[in-house]
Amino acid sequence: ESRAEPSGRVGEQRGSAEKNGQVQNSPTLLLAAALVASWYSPNPAPSAFLAGTGDATPGFAPLDWLHYKVILASHKGYPMALMIGFTAFGNVLLRKECGGKPYPNWIFGWPLGFICYTYPSAVFSDLLFVRDSPRAMSNDNIFFWYTFWFIVIQNSEAAYNFLTRRHVFIILTTWWMADATRASFCFLERAVAHQAVFARGIFQCFVWCSAGPLARLVEANIRGVEKIPKLDQIQPNTANPFKYPLVSMWMLMVAYLLYMTFLTDCHIFSKAEGSLNMVQCGQKHEEVFAAGVYLACGLALARAYWSMGGQAFWGET
Repeated sequence: ESRAEPSGRVGEQRGSAEKNGQVQNSPTLLLAAALVASWYSPNPAPSAFLAGTGDATPGFAPLDWLHYKVILASHKGYPMALMIGFTAFGNVLLRKECGGKPYPNWIFGWPLGFICYTYPSAVFSDLLFVRDSPRAMSNDNIFFWYTFWFIVIQNSEAAYNFLTRRHVFIILTTWWMADATRASFCFLERAVAHQAVFARGIFQCFVWCSAGPLARLVEANIRGVEKIPKLDQIQPNTANPFKYPLVSMWMLMVAYLLYMTFLTDCHIFSKAEGSLNMVQCGQKHEEVFAAGVYLACGLALARAYWSMGGQAFWGET
């Protein structure tokens, strides 16, 4: 008796396998398409997210593109290359906080995901330190990419599972860290330039680093989570920047403020002729801005892969 499958059955299985392969590969293709879109998209107008002037030095090699067209350009505008990863991370975080399930209600999930999980620091910083509506809510590119990832991640198990794979999520987290760090410097500059008071800079550092976790606790309570995490579970009472991203970001922001205050000739808190405000001083010292972003990304990668090995972090007992 022949054990060969009927030709119709074999064709059916092959078609099913091809279909499954397409489903598994679709998130990869989706991410690749997003990266290509960011690569070829023109830089936004400087006024889109932070006031400033000037163009980045052109570069054609990938590292030149990353340094000049993304990192340095993000000091004067908001490159789409950063925006894509940042909005993707926020939406992944929203679904992770729901136990990997879609949000209970899309009409509440969309604004809460934006305010509490994707751009909480930007929204609350503008509300507290600038007499204007939040700029994150006045950018069409942000609106498009946030909505795109909200729809994809809320409705595609394949996309969510792909983005939460261990190494993929580490890359996505580092991508998010690059945008979060450069934005923290930009918002710090703008807060101090708006009113040249040292205390505003320190308050900006605290607001930027605490807005997200606090907003997510409020959102969890609204969503009806039975066991709301305690504050010391969200962020233990430690000053270890190697283990905790919030601590390292706060320290980088304070270090950036102190550098611009004491180690430059900008005199950002002086009203004397020839003095520069903090936005102008930051643009004059772009190498410090870039170094801070790269340091934050390096720490994020080291933190993620070090923790995978189970080793103790420096400063732990």
